[in-house]
Amino acid sequence: MSLRLRIVVAIVLALLLGSGVGLALAGWHARQWLRGELVSAQASADLAVRRDFAGLAGSNAPARDLADLIATFDGDRHLQAVLVGPGGHVLAVSRPELAAPPPAWFCALLRQKLAPARLPSPAARAVVELRPVDANDMAVVWSEFLDLALALPLACVAGAGLVWLVVGRALRPLEAVGAVLPRIGAGDYDARAPEQGPPELVRLGRGVNEMAGRLSVMRAHNQALEAQILTLQDEERADIARDLHDEIGPHLFAANIDAAMAESLMADGRTEAALSQVRAIQGAIGHIQRRVRDILARLRPASLVELGLSAAVGDLVQFWRARRPETDFTLRLCDDAGLPEGAEEAAYRLVQEGLSNAVRHGAPRAVFVTLKRTGAALEVEVADDGAGTAEPGAGLGLKGMRERVAAAGGRLTAGPHDGGGWRVRAVLPLARRDAAA
Repeated sequence: MSLRLRIVVAIVLALLLGSGVGLALAGWHARQWLRGELVSAQASADLAVRRDFAGLAGSNAPARDLADLIATFDGDRHLQAVLVGPGGHVLAVSRPELAAPPPAWFCALLRQKLAPARLPSPAARAVVELRPVDANDMAVVWSEFLDLALALPLACVAGAGLVWLVVGRALRPLEAVGAVLPRIGAGDYDARAPEQGPPELVRLGRGVNEMAGRLSVMRAHNQALEAQILTLQDEERADIARDLHDEIGPHLFAANIDAAMAESLMADGRTEAALSQVRAIQGAIGHIQRRVRDILARLRPASLVELGLSAAVGDLVQFWRARRPETDFTLRLCDDAGLPEGAEEAAYRLVQEGLSNAVRHGAPRAVFVTLKRTGAALEVEVADDGAGTAEPGAGLGLKGMRERVAAAGGRLTAGPHDGGGWRVRAVLPLARRDAAA
């Protein structure tokens, strides 16, 4: 069942319930009104009969006068007068006005049990009974009930039709929003929902459009990030290829030549010279092994895997300390037990890139590296007292750090600090470790 139909059905049910309550109240008031009419008519007739009794004292024909008294009630809508003689014999009866009776069930609902008024005649041995007649009043109430029963369904039908039109017009923007959402879910972020209708639907349409706009920006951002990742991969591969070509390739070629010479010398019986060539081969292989370890350390530092973040950061600082002895490196570490792998990787790469930028571009006298755990977060900071960077948003290094920290759910700030120089600081959440556990 559609929302529009549900609203209409609910309103119709409410109207029907209200109509039922209204009819019940109207019936109760009609019953009270009917009793009041009969009681009032009986009281008026009682006064009239007593007044006529006062004139019977000197009458020569009291029986005839009593019959005439009964006849005065002919055509009365509320009462029937009956003259009852000795032994309960009916001597005279009035003829009240009688309307077409309503259905029996309706009469049973409204009928009042009122005892007839008995007035003994002072001039004759007879009693005048005033009996209530409710048929006429019931007929009036029945006629009004039929009018009300006809008006209420017509009002319900008219109200349902009006609600159907109003709700349909009000929900038309919602149908448009429902048609736009599947398009957005399918990747059409240029689709827009109408911002019209009631204020609630205007806010809904505006929210859908803002969501589509943010998704469009995120898609463009992801595309740029993918292009950046591809660029970084290409640069990394180019660096590895250059190292393999410049460092490992010549030593492999030299080792091959030395092996051929050693074989020739061994064939000539020149053992001492052949051993010299073997030692040269060993030296070339040792150099190759060191270069391979350097390349592997760039791809994934062994100390980060085996010894933890603090040891890996210490190796980075030691690497630059050996190459920049004139620079004072200060290292402040924290307990790295239980750190999530993603946070360790992001922190290590941040320190790696921060040290490289500081040493290469800032010419600092001092560099400070800080790792600190605060509650459910890991704070990583690399600061120096050098010249800093002219364009903090330029280059792939800082962009890569921002994207890596964002992927770990953290936030990064970079720029000059109060003491002079440049500072890169990141806050990495550690709550993901608990969620994964």
